[in-house]
Amino acid sequence: MPIYEFKCPNGTVTEKFVKMGTKEIECPKCHQKAKKLISLCTFELKGGGWYADGYSSGKKKI
Repeated sequence: MPIYEFKCPNGTVTEKFVKMGTKEIECPKCHQKAKKLISLCTFELKGGGWYADGYSSGKKKI
């Protein structure tokens, strides 16, 4: 299960492990409905990658 961030009407932001289809949870502080936020992703590809390294072609490097 992924970690999602949720924000309640009072502004409390909570992180929680939930199923992918979950759109809202109960806020642990005020017990109101907290809606799922769209958060920034920390995933980043660096370097030349498989394409630049020749894995995409059928030729073998020696």
